[in-house]
Amino acid sequence: MLPHQIKLSLRSFLKHKHIFAINLSGLAIGLTTVILIMLWVQDELSVNRQHAKIDRVYTVLTNHDNANGLVTIPFTPARMAEAMKEEFAQVEKASAISPFIEGMTFEQGEVVLEASGFFVDQDYLEIFNVPFLVGNQEKALTGINSVILSESLATKLFGSPQLALGKSLRWQVFDFKNEVEVTGVYKDPSNLETRQPEYLLAFPFFLQMLGDGAHWDNFNSGADILLKAGADPELFNEQIIDFIKKKEAESNVSVMIQNYGDSYLYGTYEQGKVVGGKISYVRLFSVIAIFILLIACINFMNLATARSMSRMKEIGVKKSMGASTSSLFGQFMTESLLLTFLALVLAVLGAYLLQPFFNQLTSKSLNLQFELDFILLLGGVWIITGLMAGAYPAIYLSRFKPVQVLKTQVKGSFGELLARKGLVVFQFSISLLLIIGILVVSKQLNFIQNQNLGYNQAHLLEINSSGINPENLPSFLEQTKSLPGVENASSLSHPLVGLGSSTIGLTWEGKDSDDQIKFENITVNMDLIETMGFEMLAGRAFSPEFGEERKKIILNETAVKTIGFQDPVGQIVNLWGEDMEVIGVVRNFHFESLKETVKPAFLKFDPDFAQKIMVRIQPGNQAESIAAIEDLFHDFTGKALTYQFLDEDYQNLYVAEQRTAQLANYFGVTAIFLSCLGLFGLAAFTAEKRRKEIGVRKVLGASTVGILTLVSKDFVSLVLISIILAIPLAWYLADLWLESYAFQTDLSWWIFAGSSLLLVLIALLTVGYQAFQAARNNPVNSLKSE
Repeated sequence: MLPHQIKLSLRSFLKHKHIFAINLSGLAIGLTTVILIMLWVQDELSVNRQHAKIDRVYTVLTNHDNANGLVTIPFTPARMAEAMKEEFAQVEKASAISPFIEGMTFEQGEVVLEASGFFVDQDYLEIFNVPFLVGNQEKALTGINSVILSESLATKLFGSPQLALGKSLRWQVFDFKNEVEVTGVYKDPSNLETRQPEYLLAFPFFLQMLGDGAHWDNFNSGADILLKAGADPELFNEQIIDFIKKKEAESNVSVMIQNYGDSYLYGTYEQGKVVGGKISYVRLFSVIAIFILLIACINFMNLATARSMSRMKEIGVKKSMGASTSSLFGQFMTESLLLTFLALVLAVLGAYLLQPFFNQLTSKSLNLQFELDFILLLGGVWIITGLMAGAYPAIYLSRFKPVQVLKTQVKGSFGELLARKGLVVFQFSISLLLIIGILVVSKQLNFIQNQNLGYNQAHLLEINSSGINPENLPSFLEQTKSLPGVENASSLSHPLVGLGSSTIGLTWEGKDSDDQIKFENITVNMDLIETMGFEMLAGRAFSPEFGEERKKIILNETAVKTIGFQDPVGQIVNLWGEDMEVIGVVRNFHFESLKETVKPAFLKFDPDFAQKIMVRIQPGNQAESIAAIEDLFHDFTGKALTYQFLDEDYQNLYVAEQRTAQLANYFGVTAIFLSCLGLFGLAAFTAEKRRKEIGVRKVLGASTVGILTLVSKDFVSLVLISIILAIPLAWYLADLWLESYAFQTDLSWWIFAGSSLLLVLIALLTVGYQAFQAARNNPVNSLKSE
């Protein structure tokens, strides 16, 4: 039976080649898109979830009760992990983890390299899967002077992982240095890990580096814990909420845990609760995949039901010969499933060919791997798509009555016509939503790129200073300033974009002792304000003309408003128990994504604490200026210069949005193309169905424009209905998305008007081609009888 139905299906495909080609190409394109999105979604859902004990691995988060509400950060006091392991029976393992340290210099003989990594406890190696190549994993970080290296770093330093084991190695960052022994080498972290350390050092040494800073009011580390099997994380959350407050009576910081596997997708918090994160993009593109597949299936349904009149006699004859409704249903479903299978084969081939381009677009390393899970998933997509596309046409066609069919008394019902038009409206509503979404995202990203950040990003180099001896930094800066093409140079404690240091240790007269307000702490050198192009609203910048500046401080506008100073210059504030004089106010500048409001911040002078060097170069001869800086840097450090432009660093804050915009562009074009493909097929079928009517009208004097209008008006009216339905929903969704930005563009009327006009023009061009072909045919050919 099945071979016979397959043979009949193939004959039907050959008989109606144009309809078959439209359906096959539409489904193949739709399924190709779905496969690519499936790979991307699967990869996103797998990030940070490759560890054997991941269901019991949790990251400790702290909620800071600031004046503007709870702020959640993944930082804890340095002794948090140790204390939790000692005091809570549910904790099996716990590891502190330092902030990600960039630019640490490793020396091995004449080889000098910079690397990035963490200080962690021995328990870290047992909480996470850290696959060792050489060394004893159970004791690798038990010594304070131990280090384990990634395979890549060990190979660069020693030639191979085996040669690295047991060797001595010197490291330095800022003015901290130590000599350590390589006690292990691990495989390079996979692309599915957000943490990509090139080395892991023993955390006890980091505690020594912190010195007095390792107290319960200083949030300068992270903490990962492994709960015991059977431990209830919700109950544990209730037990630890006031853990820090018990250690520090005046603290207003509460504690909670989040599964480490969820940290990548669910990293956005409001008022101490998880409210989303990258999972929104996973959901968005999953919905887009479903919509694109629906559009492709709708094309199949519309064309199948539209040409139902041409299959009436076939159905009537088969029913007269004894074919049952169920057998006809099976025949039409076989056609649908066979067509879908052929489309799926083409889609897999298309996805394979597009894989390199898609990987470049998403910055991933996705691979089509035909493992059992993926094959079963593809099988499910095939069955669902085949049933979704074919069920309605199969039911509709198999229910025709043979007497009416053979007497040619069957006419398209109003319900059938309404359903077909409704599906077209749905297609173009989705297409319009995507067009508007693309324009809104592009307008917001353009707004971000052209927003006044409070300083001049252009021609500003950011250099890692870790290779320069702190004693030589003043000389390096002075010599850099004297180079041709260099306007100014200075240093600061943390990367400006994103920062990385905050404190609640700033107080002032009249401050409510119950209010613990977090201020961003920016430690700077002389000329930093001038180099960055910050605007002074009051007072002055740091200057050697005024003698000792270490007990002076500069506030930003938000800090002044938060404190409540009417005339801030000359006021005294207290920072960590030491009085500081406010000497100036700087205009607010953005150091975070424009999704965030500008937080209160202060600048304090301390030239000894420098992680980044900022150099402003003149436009025009940038290559020569950078080459001169590279030579000077090599003279001071013996190493090659690594740098980036600050505007590039800032744009990295919006990588997710930029990728989303690019993906949305391609998927939007795909959806529009598929909708037009279906419209093209329907228009062609309609023109063919009305061939004799058009011939009669032409004989009676109808013009080409009249014929164009006749064929096009019904389809254009459906597009107009789509516009009316889609615009309110598009406005709501766009406004909802823009609310995630503290600084946002406006929803201009032209976005909606222009998108609607574009959709109408696309529909007119699609239908107009078929209408024009019908209008220019010789009426004699259409009116002559067989």
